[in-house]
Amino acid sequence: MCNFSKDFFRSDFYLSIKVIMKLFIVSAAMIVLVTASAFSIAPAGEETQHSYLGTDSLEAERLKYMNAVLESIKGMEQLPADSVFKNLKVIKGASSISAEHLLWMMNWGWSAELGVSCNHCHVIGKWESDSIQKKDIARGMWLMRVKINNEILPGITGRNYDQQPAVTCITCHRGKAVPDAG
Repeated sequence: MCNFSKDFFRSDFYLSIKVIMKLFIVSAAMIVLVTASAFSIAPAGEETQHSYLGTDSLEAERLKYMNAVLESIKGMEQLPADSVFKNLKVIKGASSISAEHLLWMMNWGWSAELGVSCNHCHVIGKWESDSIQKKDIARGMWLMRVKINNEILPGITGRNYDQQPAVTCITCHRGKAVPDAG
């Protein structure tokens, strides 16, 4: 039998354990949610299933455009994106990633999670053009995601989200170009 006194359950040590356990449960739940929202790459010819989105009917179209751009930058795929592509405004300098990585992020991370294709933000063939306002909205959304993950969430939980972002496009959009209010 355990001989804990009632004072133990009021002690700072016990309260600290309770807080740690709650944080552990919340962290575990977040890991499950992030894992559930992760995308999978299907073999060529098969449609991708996303846990929130169902069948991705625009995947083939996006892959066609992405492969055409990859072909046009052949040999430069691993260079920083801002040295390969024109008119990058938010993913540049120290935060630049490889050109190939940027294309995969736009395809699987942004377009799929918003349920759109490349022409939602881009003029096809004139990728650097800013004539579609949604491109600037996407830039603003990227900056918002960075601020939430790097400043706001660590201020709440103390956790560093550099390695495992907790907020992505799917967090709000759930496969819709304009997320539901609420």
